[in-house]
Amino acid sequence: MRIVIRRRKATPVRSARRSVRGMSLVEVLVSTVIFIIGVLGLLSAHASAFNSFTDAKLRVDAALLADRLIGELWVDRAHIAEYAYGGNSTTAPARIAPWLTQLRQSLPAADAVVEVVGEEVRVTVTWQPRDGDRRTHVAVATLQGP
Repeated sequence: MRIVIRRRKATPVRSARRSVRGMSLVEVLVSTVIFIIGVLGLLSAHASAFNSFTDAKLRVDAALLADRLIGELWVDRAHIAEYAYGGNSTTAPARIAPWLTQLRQSLPAADAVVEVVGEEVRVTVTWQPRDGDRRTHVAVATLQGP
């Protein structure tokens, strides 16, 4: 009597290999989607940082321009009353016109109000960036004689 041992073909291994081949394509697609989501997140962060930088620059410009006008008032204290300006509704005095022109060139949709009460000066600068929210910077100084 002879015993014959037959080996079975390794069909489960082949089917496992076939499923691995298909799985690599799915893995590539998933990793591509994850990568794209990461890139979109970085672009969103970049846009947010750019908007914050622009807003900060406009705030600094407003502060510097208000301080510049107060510096001019310190030098020209004898004519302090001639610097009063009520905003868009009134004609700008000659002494403030060049400063107001520079303000409107530096800030989007900008305007200013200059209030002079005795020796106290209040410069209010307003502007409107692209996002539509109106911004305001107020600088107050007391100009006392020497």
